[in-house]
Amino acid sequence: TLTLEKEAYPALDELTSKISTLNLERVRQIKSRLVALSGRVQKVRDELEHLLDDDMDMAEMYLTDKLAHQRAGESSSRINLENDASEQEDGDDELGVETESSQESLGVLKPNIEELEMLLEAYFVQIDGTLNKLSHLREYVDDTEDYINIMLDEKQNQLLQMGVMLSTATVVTTAGVVVVGLFGMNIGIDLYNAPYHKFWETTWGTVVGCVILYILAIAFGKRSGLLQ
Repeated sequence: TLTLEKEAYPALDELTSKISTLNLERVRQIKSRLVALSGRVQKVRDELEHLLDDDMDMAEMYLTDKLAHQRAGESSSRINLENDASEQEDGDDELGVETESSQESLGVLKPNIEELEMLLEAYFVQIDGTLNKLSHLREYVDDTEDYINIMLDEKQNQLLQMGVMLSTATVVTTAGVVVVGLFGMNIGIDLYNAPYHKFWETTWGTVVGCVILYILAIAFGKRSGLLQ
């Protein structure tokens, strides 16, 4: 978990400052490792919680005490088997009773599990803290992804606005082309016989008119909320 944290936080901060294919691939690998590690830690935590909830499972973990009671039961069985052959039938009955009583004593026996319970609680607290670290890291990854999506949406909106502005410029330019096309027609008008400066007046008037139309179109888009 510590190794993953050392790699994850700088990679996420770098991705926030610069969105690139390499940084995205690094974050993807880190997220895959995070999911796998979280599953492992969660499984260990569930097992420890299961042990802490069941006293009999913890009692079964005292292997030394179980072995000592088993040896005591075996020694008592050997003593009973050395009885006189004439009393073998009665001895067998007594052996069965003693064996059952020893087994019952082993079943009823509940060793002191406080030491094991304290040990498991210490591990449980440590595992739970590790899981909390992974949860915080997962939230940081999710927050970073949300921030990246917001940045990408903003870039997309900027591209859409640029497209609208270019489309508006194309429409205005088309209006100017229409004016040029009208004057290029093979018809006789008084402007053809006018002095030479009239040509530049007409040309500049067309250009200025197109610019004014473009400004009006952009102002209308901003006023209506289509453009920022």
